Parts: sequence; structure tokens; C-alpha cells
Amino acid sequence: MKNTISYKEDPEHYKRLIGKINGEVDFEGHLLRTGHVLLKKSAGSMEFAKEGDRIVLMTSRDPISYFNRNDSEDKGLFFSFLRNREKNFYRAVEQGLEIIDSAHEHVAQNAKVPQKRGRTRSLEENYNIVPMRNPIYLTKERGIAMETLASDPFRGRIFNAFHHNDNGGKIANVAFPKFDIGGTPRNYILYNRPYRDRHTGESKKFRLVLNGKDHFLFSSNPPKEGAQRIVFGESGVDLLSFHELEGKKGDLYISFGGNVYTEKLDFFYELITPILSRKGIQLVSIFDNDATGHRFDIQVFTKLINAMAKGVYIENRINRERVSMNIHYHMDRRGQMAHDARTIEDSVGNAFPKGQGFKTLLFSDKLALEFSISESRSTTILDPQMAKALRAFLTTLGGLYLPVRAKIMKSMGKDWNDDLKSSKKERYEQLGTMDLDRIRPGDKIVLKTNSGPEGAPNEGIVEEIRTTGVLADFGLRYSYMVPFRAIAAHLRHKKTSKENIAQLKI
Repeated sequence: MKNTISYKEDPEHYKRLIGKINGEVDFEGHLLRTGHVLLKKSAGSMEFAKEGDRIVLMTSRDPISYFNRNDSEDKGLFFSFLRNREKNFYRAVEQGLEIIDSAHEHVAQNAKVPQKRGRTRSLEENYNIVPMRNPIYLTKERGIAMETLASDPFRGRIFNAFHHNDNGGKIANVAFPKFDIGGTPRNYILYNRPYRDRHTGESKKFRLVLNGKDHFLFSSNPPKEGAQRIVFGESGVDLLSFHELEGKKGDLYISFGGNVYTEKLDFFYELITPILSRKGIQLVSIFDNDATGHRFDIQVFTKLINAMAKGVYIENRINRERVSMNIHYHMDRRGQMAHDARTIEDSVGNAFPKGQGFKTLLFSDKLALEFSISESRSTTILDPQMAKALRAFLTTLGGLYLPVRAKIMKSMGKDWNDDLKSSKKERYEQLGTMDLDRIRPGDKIVLKTNSGPEGAPNEGIVEEIRTTGVLADFGLRYSYMVPFRAIAAHLRHKKTSKENIAQLKI
């Protein structure tokens, strides 16, 4: 958190933060994301239910206020809603600021009240979730090997999702289940190649969460002989890519599904708690090698330290590039503060690039740290010196406060899937002569025109050979039929040693 003093020392500072929380948080969206169900909606109010609560939002007011029909003392503005559910005042402030900053994935743009007549279909009911029979998005678009999909951690763990209106199952979305603690799928996150918006013509990323239970996480099969490493990252695709490049026997994989916020952190810790007591267990973060991925590292390490360290509690505040972190010490441990401050300074004090100044301030009961995380101007990849400094900083914090080993591994590119695809780029060779009879599925064709269908690049991957031409994938939502006469060049697919192995069943 950005403050370095208590409420009594500067109450106006906290009043400003609380005013910011009450004024900027999307109250309605927060309730939907945390599992509340909308019961009623009118011009000036909305009523939600969850377990024993009946929360009524007075949406006609600015800022929005609320009251709980089942608890006359539970009322006020959004910060009162947080405070009534969090005993620690400073933690409630931190949660409110996190909710403002977090890029939550909205399941629906507008909340709708269930209709009394008939039954509306949920988003999840619009898809058939079936065992994976078409991995083309992962193998062709993402470069994942069949052996990886069939490996012990992921066998039977990933599915296809076909929309009910998709006659014949032509669009094979990939579905990663979000499991509860007992291993039951409670939600799914769907991936497929980008699509072109029919109204704007813009290319848009396809990612879809099927219901409001977004805080559950995708995880791999538990290792048969017990976990040795808990590897966590942003997406299931990142986990697959890392496993193919750097995976080891005994790895348990967990995905945060593209964003990190309080409810996900709480579930993550609940999920790994039974494993943390295992002798020699190691935590390995593989978040993306960009500014956002490094911020996620800070959030996860903060959660782990707050949950596992004795006598220490961390509050952090990430405001755009600037990070402020307060490490509060219990009275019994304050004698260690000066030593810890020196250890952090010696490890990372001079490692940060100029302009991203790393500062430490020692108070009577806490250690305050400040630094910046800025992206490179020419790429989304974080500056290498900055990335190295952050790894050293968080690794040092882990060594000081965590009872288990913790490690950060970053990809060379933006993420581990970029690294995997880069390792497989040299896969085609130009044939000496153009012989259409020699074209095979998996080969690359180059068109005579300068561009392909829908303005895509003029290079496509052959999927099927037909009488008058080939069906080819140009990286678009649909494959296209290309007549033989339109092909200018043919490149033979170079098989790797792994691809020469018989294709495994998923």
C-alpha cells in the first residue's frame, strides 16, 4: 500500500483512499464476479443473493450504496461492504484498491434477471463439453506436440467445446476446466484462434469463461508419486508449453486463467496447502515476461508470505508503473528488521535500472519499499535488467520469509508459448521443383497473390488434398479451398524426431 504511516498519523490519507474505493469500484460487477445472483432489477435498484445475504444496491445514488435485507447492520457504501467482511481495516483498504486495479474478466456486459416464464439457457449450456478429439488449435496454432497433450500431467485434462449451433462440429474450441478443491469442473475457459468481428472488421482474441465461477483454477493431474514442484502461470497454454520445454517428473501445474485477484489467490493457496508440507517441495512461477506478468509475481508472492510467514504481513499497492510495499513486523520479530533491510539492499539495491529507483525506508514497526516496473518502448517484453532485478528481489523475499523454496522462471519471449513456437520455426524446406502431386497434409503452400483470404498472409498450411486443390489453414477462423493453379510454391514439412514417433492417443 502506498501509505507509510498508520491511520492515526494521517487519517486524511485513508479517507482519500476510501473515497476512491467508494467512487471507482464497479459494485454490481464485483457482486457478479464473487458469485452473487441477481434476483431483481429496477430503474433505481438491484437485488442480489448469495448464501444468507440479500444485498440491495441503490443504483440511483452516486456513489452507489447498499443494504442487506438479512442484516440491518450491514449497509453503507462499497468500503463498508468490504469492511463488514474483513476484520483487518488495512486489508480491507488493500482489497478495495486491488479491485480497482485488477483487470477482471467480465462474464457478461450487462447483468440480466432470470426470467420467471420459462428458463433461460446459461452460457455453459450453449456448449457441448466433450473429451478432446480435435486438438488443431493447440497443435497448429500454438505448436503444442501431441506427446505433450498425452503426457501424464495433461492426459484427459483438456476438452473440446462445440457450440450447439455449430452443425457438424466444425469449430473445435479448446476447453480448460476450472476445478474446485475436490477436482470437479465448476467452470470452463475456452480458447480458439482470433476471429474477425463481422461489424467492425477488427481481429479479436477469442477467450470465453462460461459462468460466473471465475475464481476456480485449471490444474493438471496430480503426479503419481507426489508433487516435487508446483508450477503456476497465466494460461493453460503456457503450462503446456513450459512442460514441453522445461517440464520435469513430479510437476503439478496450475493456471490463473489470465488474471490474478483476491478470490483466485485465496483459492490457489487453499489448493496447494495440502502439498506445501511435502519435503523438498518447490514453488515455481512462470508468469509472462512482461510488466503484467511481473506484477502477478508480486501479488502471488505477497499472498504466499502473508499466509505462511510468521510475524510478517505485507501490504502492497501497484499504481500503474509504481509499486509500494510495506512489510509489517510483529513485535516479536522487529529485531530482525534491520538485518532483512540490509539483505534486500545488498541483493537488489543496485540492480534496478536508473530511473526505476529502488528505495527502502525503515520504520519502528515496518519496512517500506518502493520501485517502478516499466515496459520497454520497443516490445512488450520487460527490460532484461529490470526483469533480473525483480527476480532477485522476489527470490530474496521468499528466502527471508517463506518456509518453502520459491523460484521465478521467465521465458525468452513474451511467454512460454512464444518460446515453444520459436523453437519450432524451422520446419519447412523449399523443394527444388514444383510438383503438385507431392503435396501432403502439413506442408506449406505459397499463393501467387500477395495476400491470402481476408487479407491474411499468402502462406497456408495444407489440411486436406482434394481433386482440384487443397484445403488450407491461413490462420483465420475458417479454412479455405485453394485451387492448384493458385499455388506458386510448395514447401515440404520437416518432421522433428518427436513427430516421427507414432501419434499418441489423447
